[in-house]
Amino acid sequence: MRRWTRAVLLSGAASLAMAGQAAAVTLEDMRHFESLYGRYGPNGDCSRYPQVLIDAGGFGLDHGNGKIERANRPEYSASFFGPEYEGIAGAFWPYWNDAGGNPFVVFTNYDEKPGALVVEPHDFGWKGGPPMPARYQPWLQGSPYARCARS
Repeated sequence: MRRWTRAVLLSGAASLAMAGQAAAVTLEDMRHFESLYGRYGPNGDCSRYPQVLIDAGGFGLDHGNGKIERANRPEYSASFFGPEYEGIAGAFWPYWNDAGGNPFVVFTNYDEKPGALVVEPHDFGWKGGPPMPARYQPWLQGSPYARCARS
């Protein structure tokens, strides 16, 4: 009986510890996020670049010179905003094998505004942390973004 009680208590403590963490899952694509599909321009100015693209394949960054950098295996955290959250915002980490971490987080429908998108540093580029690799800086430089009318 005592051994069983200790196992139950340890199991419950582990469950409570894990409940406070926001876990992310790697997506194979963005097929279930159709409401986010489109092109997003810096501050909604879709004549400027870089522009973020979201489609069934994942995320992309259009540099405006015919080059689109793809990030097709994003991570998504449904619990990022807490277990009671029922809003429309989402937290995604474009999946990069060579980054050694998630360089930035993409917030969709930021601040509960449909079509608003913000990119913020995550594992790199924060004060006191490792510098943001040059490859990812354009994502941050265009932020905040807003969905283009033609999307």
